[in-house]
Amino acid sequence: MNFYRGTLTPNEEQVIPHNSQKVTIFNFGPSDVHINFGATADANSLIIPKGFGRTVAFSHIVKSVHVFAAEETTVQIDGMG
Repeated sequence: MNFYRGTLTPNEEQVIPHNSQKVTIFNFGPSDVHINFGATADANSLIIPKGFGRTVAFSHIVKSVHVFAAEETTVQIDGMG
């Protein structure tokens, strides 16, 4: 199982190492989080609104999760499979 919980630096993409087919992202806020898998995260990437989470399942292994937020924001990223 992969696990990361931390606070994102505002306006700075962070690359979180990952190694599973299923990724669950929880956004504890206070800002929306933009995510991408294996590529740069920016304002056009998948959005996880503050206070929400999302699980994404892939047919391949995800090696990294790219996250970006406009404000200091706490996220948790879990993975299994």
